[in-house]
Amino acid sequence: MIEREIDFARPRRMRCGSCRLEWSVNAEWLERFDRALVGCPCCGTDCQSEDHPNFWVAQEDAAHDDSLVRKQYWYHSTTHADWPNRDFDPTALLSDVTKKRMEQLGSGGGGLGRWAERQRAKALHIGTYEAAVENMFRRMRNQDGSAEQFYLYRVRLSPDCVIEFGVQEEPTDFVGDAHLADVCGVGVNTFRYVNTHEDPSSISLAVEIDALHVVQRIRIPLEVPLSDPWVVEGTERLLDAASRPAPFPKTAVERLRRMPSALAVEAQRIETDASTHLPLELRDRISAAFEEANFHTEPSAYPAKLRGLVQLVGNPQAVLHLLDCETWRLV
Repeated sequence: MIEREIDFARPRRMRCGSCRLEWSVNAEWLERFDRALVGCPCCGTDCQSEDHPNFWVAQEDAAHDDSLVRKQYWYHSTTHADWPNRDFDPTALLSDVTKKRMEQLGSGGGGLGRWAERQRAKALHIGTYEAAVENMFRRMRNQDGSAEQFYLYRVRLSPDCVIEFGVQEEPTDFVGDAHLADVCGVGVNTFRYVNTHEDPSSISLAVEIDALHVVQRIRIPLEVPLSDPWVVEGTERLLDAASRPAPFPKTAVERLRRMPSALAVEAQRIETDASTHLPLELRDRISAAFEEANFHTEPSAYPAKLRGLVQLVGNPQAVLHLLDCETWRLV
């Protein structure tokens, strides 16, 4: 099996939607591109154009080769401890009232069953290690997922999986779902696409469950010993802040609103300090959601969690070692 090199700060591949030029860029260029300060080096098209440059896949990416797709490890992050689950019931979290309303949809009823069947037919998404970690970061920051337990899965594809030809754009609809029957030929259960959100310009896969062979699982973020120097320092900073009064309001706006405590302010500073250990493009994504109410019960929990998040990026070999110690589960 192939474990590709992990590099969160690698150059990204771009393709212009206007002149089709392909070239590589770094994080600094992308930051300027998002501010419309630079554009395509050939035709000048920038981010404000309908045909703006977007992420694409380098031709030398090994995942262009079907045989290497099957031999490569793939990754997935989720809050589900039993992913993927062949007995998944999409109606389990629906209220009885919602189920009744959905059942009445469509001529002759049966809307609930059709919806559930469509949900079970949704493609699963797997990608690079970097994409899986960045997906967790996104969910923690943008979907209030900081308090949830996440799991990282390492995946091996079935040697018999049927792969759609080429690499395409991501086949998701407006709610982020993908159904391979809508975009693939009969019998295809593996679809390669350019990931433009996590580990952008990498290849990810939309797959049906039969394309998966075995998985390994660990809990993430990493567990960090409380004796870690960074955790010890962070805990000391929080304990000191907890003994100080809230900052005095300096402006009219601050006087009208409730000022955050000195403890909450220091927690935010520690999060900012932790983010400086990440590549530039990830520094605004880390979020561990400091819980002030629980601080005195576990004063080291917040800095330890931040350290565990940063280690996923800074020390991926430790993560791979933990996965190596796990048994494979047949899908």
